[in-house]
Amino acid sequence: MMKYAVAAIVLLICSPCVFAASVTISYWNFFTGGDGIRMKQLVQDFNKSHNGIQVDSATLKWGTPFYTKLHSAVASGNAPDVVSYHLSHFPIGIKQGDLRPNTTAELNKVGLHKDQFLKTLIDKSLADSKAYGQPGRLYGVPLDTHTLVLYYNKDVLRKAGVLGQSGQLKIQGIKQFDKMLKKIKTQTNALPIAFASNDAPTVWRTWYTLFKQQHGTLEKNNKLYLKDLDSTGLKSLRVIANWSKRGYTSHHTSYPAMVALFSSGRAAFMINGDWEVPTLVDGKKKGTLGFDYGIMAFPKMYANRDTWADSHNLAIPAHKGQPMSPAKRKAVYTFIDYVEKHATIWAAGGHIPAYKPVLDSAQFKQMVPNDEYTPQAAQDVVFAPSLPVFGVASPAYNAVDNFFVPAMAGQMTPKAAMAHFRKSLVSASQH
Repeated sequence: MMKYAVAAIVLLICSPCVFAASVTISYWNFFTGGDGIRMKQLVQDFNKSHNGIQVDSATLKWGTPFYTKLHSAVASGNAPDVVSYHLSHFPIGIKQGDLRPNTTAELNKVGLHKDQFLKTLIDKSLADSKAYGQPGRLYGVPLDTHTLVLYYNKDVLRKAGVLGQSGQLKIQGIKQFDKMLKKIKTQTNALPIAFASNDAPTVWRTWYTLFKQQHGTLEKNNKLYLKDLDSTGLKSLRVIANWSKRGYTSHHTSYPAMVALFSSGRAAFMINGDWEVPTLVDGKKKGTLGFDYGIMAFPKMYANRDTWADSHNLAIPAHKGQPMSPAKRKAVYTFIDYVEKHATIWAAGGHIPAYKPVLDSAQFKQMVPNDEYTPQAAQDVVFAPSLPVFGVASPAYNAVDNFFVPAMAGQMTPKAAMAHFRKSLVSASQH
C-alpha cells in the first residue's frame, strides 16, 4: 500500500513538470537531398537534448508546391510554427503577408544578433523588408548561403589531358572551357557535362551566372530592367544551348538523371549547387563512388566571378487572428537558435554557414571537401533581383521552364526564347 502511495505522489509531483512544460512545434522544410539528412539529424539531436520541446518535422516538395501549400495554410489559419524559406522568395512572401517579422528583442533573447550573421545576407533581407514589409525587421533568420559550384571527375579529366599534375583544375574563361569540353568529348567516352537541361532551376542558375559575369542586370532602382537581355542575356543562353547542340550535355535530362550521370562516373563535369556535396561524400564512404572527384567555385568565365546564390532561412509564418502563445514562441526561437549554433552539421550538407561563429570556426574551415570551394565561392555570390518576379517559385522560373528549357532541347531558337522570356517578365511585373 505504501509503495502505491509513494508512486502516486511521484506522479503527482512529476506529471505537471513534464506535461505543463511540453511544447510541440511544427516545422515544414523542403530538404529532400543530402542536406535533408543533415536537417533530420539536427531535429533529432534537438529533440533529444530538449525535454520540454518536441519538433515535429515534415518534408514537403521543393519549389512551387511548398510555397503554394504554405500560402494556403497561412490563409486558412493552419500554418506551421516555423519553416525553411528561401531568401529569393522573400519579395513574394512578404508582399503576400505569409511571414511574421522577428523583433530584435526576440532574437537577442536567445542570443542571436544581426551582426553575428553574414552582412550580405542581412543587408539583402532588410532591403526586402523595407521594400515589401516592415523596415528594419528580419522576416527570417539566415541559415546558409548556397551557391553554384563545378564538380569534376579527376579520372576523366586526366584521361582527356586537361588536369594539372597536382590534380587541381584551372579554367580561364569560356573559350578555354569550351576547348576543354571538346577535348573531353573526342578523347574519352564520358559526357563532358552532366547538366539538368530539363530542370528550370538548374538552367536559371547557370544562365544567370553567365549573365551576371558579363555585368548583366535585371533590376535598376528596384524596378525591372530588361535592356541587357538582348545582348548578354542572349549570349549566355546561346552558350548553354550550344552545349546541348554540340553534344556536351545530354538532351531532356532531369535533375535526378544529372546527379546519376555524374555520380556513376559517366560525366566529366556537373554544374550544380553545393547541396549535392553529401551525395559524393557519402558515396565515397560507402564505396559506391568509383572515381576521384574535386569541387571548385564556379569559374570566372567572363569579366567577373559573380555566381548565382540563394540563402535558406528559418522563418515564422503569419498566424492571422491566432497569435502564437509565449511558450510556443519561446520554443520556436530556442529551436532556431539551436540550429544556427550547430550549423557545422548543416554545413556537411555542402552549404556555407550564415552564422559567423560557425563560419569562422576551425571545425568548419577544416571541413572536407568544403574547403576546396568555400573560400572563393563565398566571395562570388550574387542574388536574384529583389523583385516578386524573381526567385524560387516565381514567374521567372516558369518563364525559364517555358522558353529556356525548349531552347536547350533545340525546340526553339535562343533568340525566340529570349523574346518570349522578356514578354513573360513584363506581363508578370504588371500583376
